[in-house]
Amino acid sequence: WSYALAGRGTPVISNGRLYALGYEGEGKDLQEVLVCLDARSGALIWEDRWSDFLTDIIYDRYSIGSPTIDPESGDIFVLTTAGLMRRYSPEGEIRWEVSTMEELGRLTFPNGRTGAPLIDGDLVIVHIITAHWGKVEGPARDRFYAFHKDTGDVVWWSTPGTGPKDGPYSHPVLENRGGRRLLYAGTGCGNMVCVDARTGEPVWRYRMATGGVNASPVLYGDQLIAIHGRENMDSSTIGRMLSIRLGSEAEAGGAGPLVLDESHEAWRNELGSFTSSLVLANDR
Repeated sequence: WSYALAGRGTPVISNGRLYALGYEGEGKDLQEVLVCLDARSGALIWEDRWSDFLTDIIYDRYSIGSPTIDPESGDIFVLTTAGLMRRYSPEGEIRWEVSTMEELGRLTFPNGRTGAPLIDGDLVIVHIITAHWGKVEGPARDRFYAFHKDTGDVVWWSTPGTGPKDGPYSHPVLENRGGRRLLYAGTGCGNMVCVDARTGEPVWRYRMATGGVNASPVLYGDQLIAIHGRENMDSSTIGRMLSIRLGSEAEAGGAGPLVLDESHEAWRNELGSFTSSLVLANDR
């Protein structure tokens, strides 16, 4: 079967249903749409549509993200191109919505990158570039926000990096290490960062590139392997894959984030990828 829907994210399947974020129409008539299809037949079960607002997206770069399904409830979490963070029931009812532009000072970029929310326990986590209020939240940074998945309330927010160059969509990976739940992701400031996923405390960062890191890393034993497609910090070459040794995490409550240097690299090569993420199969 086939279904006519444009988009740049990945569909997901849960309980026999396929959910996809896409868009239809052109110019002022363009609308973003979340569809729920029967995964076996492709028949439409339900959809929700909305128009863009207050963004500078170009070239129809909409729907660069995926829905995320909560394994406990079957509910669907979506971050729209316009920055609406929504929770849907399996039947398409909006349970809650947070306008990240209005409430958190989210900034928008022509590339339209949003990515997919990450669910971990009672938290749903996204990273977006914001410029909010005051000395701490005011400067533009790629920040991580953890919402309580039942209410949409912000549980914590974190600023692990520096001034961003562009908007990335590196999907975080998680692990338990040293008694802490840790989150790793690339950011719009060219860093690979580590954040405490329970408190939002920045743990460490390592500057990989001059621009945003879009690809997601993989965990391999005591190493975090990452890749990017921007100019390197120590040369004019484009792209690099590298392995960061883990184990330098400060104890909870310590002064952070720790800024890592090249001595924390286990290895590197000159492969590059701007958007496609790494996958691990056995030892490869």
